[in-house]
Amino acid sequence: MRRAGGRLVRSPNIAAYWSPRGFVLEEFVRRCRITAAPATIQVLNEFERPATASTVARRFPSLDASSVERQVLRLADLGFLVRGSARRMGDVAERWHGLFPAAFYHFSTREPTYVLDPEMQTQIFAERLKTAPQPSIYKNYGRTARIALPKGMPLDATLSEVLSRRRTSREFGRVEVPLETFAELVRGTWGQTGTVHAGPLGTLLLKTSPSAGARNPVECYVLVRRVRGLRAGLYHYDVRADCLERLRSGEFRHEMIAMASGQRWVGGAAFLCIMTAIADRVYWKYRSSDSYRLFFLDAGHLAQTFVLLATALNLPCFTTAAVQEGRIEEFLGLDGTSEFPIYLCGAGSARTVRPGTLARARSPVHHDR
Repeated sequence: MRRAGGRLVRSPNIAAYWSPRGFVLEEFVRRCRITAAPATIQVLNEFERPATASTVARRFPSLDASSVERQVLRLADLGFLVRGSARRMGDVAERWHGLFPAAFYHFSTREPTYVLDPEMQTQIFAERLKTAPQPSIYKNYGRTARIALPKGMPLDATLSEVLSRRRTSREFGRVEVPLETFAELVRGTWGQTGTVHAGPLGTLLLKTSPSAGARNPVECYVLVRRVRGLRAGLYHYDVRADCLERLRSGEFRHEMIAMASGQRWVGGAAFLCIMTAIADRVYWKYRSSDSYRLFFLDAGHLAQTFVLLATALNLPCFTTAAVQEGRIEEFLGLDGTSEFPIYLCGAGSARTVRPGTLARARSPVHHDR
């Protein structure tokens, strides 16, 4: 047996969890996963400070010293134990300001293996369909008040003009937004523009924003305060029917602020759009952990479309990721697992500023863009 010479210390990039395969240890920067006895944690714990294999072996008098040293050697070969200098250089979470969960997810889901052969893809999906039907590409609430959206407003601004004018706004007027303008913005962001036939996956939706695999997991709920012709309340946008479903009536300004982590200026918007993700629309097709990223990539595409359309419609607008997921889930009646909130965006009428005065400056919160 090759001896594990020198002083070793535990890698800072280790996660431990139970899976169907058993107890798993993962050195996520090196992308090394092993199944091990939970007692292995005790061995790793002894290397919180630099120590030799023989020193640690003596701390387990009830175990054979040579077997402990062999385990230490194996853990060192796999990267779970490293030299002290390597630990200092390789502590990703420390370099990321202590954000261990972010570091774990980022590194543990990198560089997945993709199936690129069309015939193999077809076989995989055909087998999957035998036991697990796809989730619906549409969502609706059925027996609720439904408000058809009118034809939208024509857009006459050029793309270059809209791109140069786009700004985040935190000041809004009290004038109601015309229903036609609101309809153009909601439909133009989340509405269906066509369909595509995807072989064994059937018919999928096309929208103005790209979506990975045309899975379109994002749903839109709207808290309306000041839209002409719409009662204040909570609505869901039914993509198939191109209409709003009224889920609750009422003035929910304080709820808007709470959902946005207490940012009071959000309560001045004429409406707040809540983007949620239906998990199975993505996970049915993409079974690797990196696909969690797709929800937020999709939401980012949609948010960019939203703010560009709002700018073209001369509506001050914003997006914010400072969301209180639990509060939103409770208000919308979501379980937080099959469907969960991911992003907020909103708009309103322009605030009239008196000549000779300045609009109050607002400092953005940490997560806002």
